[in-house]
Parts: sequence; C-alpha cells; structure tokens
Amino acid sequence: MSRSFRIGDHTGEHVAVEVVAREHPDKSDYWDGNWLTATVDVACGPFRGNYRAALRAEEFVHFRDQLERLGEDHESPPAEFESMEPWLRFSVHRSDRHGHLRVTGRAQTEPFFDSHNVFYFVLELEQSFLPETLEELGKVIEEFPVIGSR
Repeated sequence: MSRSFRIGDHTGEHVAVEVVAREHPDKSDYWDGNWLTATVDVACGPFRGNYRAALRAEEFVHFRDQLERLGEDHESPPAEFESMEPWLRFSVHRSDRHGHLRVTGRAQTEPFFDSHNVFYFVLELEQSFLPETLEELGKVIEEFPVIGSR
C-alpha cells in the first residue's frame, strides 16, 4: 500500500508527504484517532528539506476532493492542503489556460514558534502529475481512513 503522495516531479521541484503511522493507534475517536505522523519533503529550486509533522487524516480527504475538482474544472478554486497545526500549508491553482499550475506554500518544522524554521515556496508545474497524485492520495486515504465523526 502506498503511504505517500507527491505534487510535482519525482526528481525536480515537488512537495511530498509520506504518512508513517497513526500517532495514537489505540484511539478510536475523531479527535485523537486521526492524528498521523508524516514526513514532509519539499524541493524548490536549489533548496530541499524534509521533516516530521503531525497531520490529520481528514486533511488528506479535503485536499483530494479539492484537487479532483481542480483537475476537472478549469474555473475551480485552488486546492488547499492546510494542516490543523501549522506544519504544512499550500495551495495548488491554475496559473494559465495551458495546463500550468502554481503551488504556493509554507513548510514549518516548529509550528508553535512562528518565526522558527519556516520555508516559503512557489513551484511552477505542468498538470501532468495530477492523475498520479490523485491515485496516491486515494491510497493514503484507504490506508489511513478518517476515524469517527466530529
């Protein structure tokens, strides 16, 4: 089973997230059971970094749904990945009518210290990665489904 998804190129610029495990595998409620330990990898121009982050299962579902709409409708609003705690935030939006996408975001290794270890990035990409990314997101969601309800 795949535990990761990538926005962008495997060898070039990208944002990638790999889910390692549930943070509280013994919890079955919505608030504690959906925290996931993940590794975030960002490559932008000559800069590259990776770090551990605490993300939530429902964030992957929301992002996948928005990214699907973006792929189907050229007038769709941006697809946004926004973590509850500010570990990772980025949006994917169309930059022109020729299939180019712009990814703008913020990666932060210490989410509760606003000025510590923050990396802002802008990626200019072709949309050809979308089908593979949507498939990867589907597999992550299948392996780490949302538990419980609000």
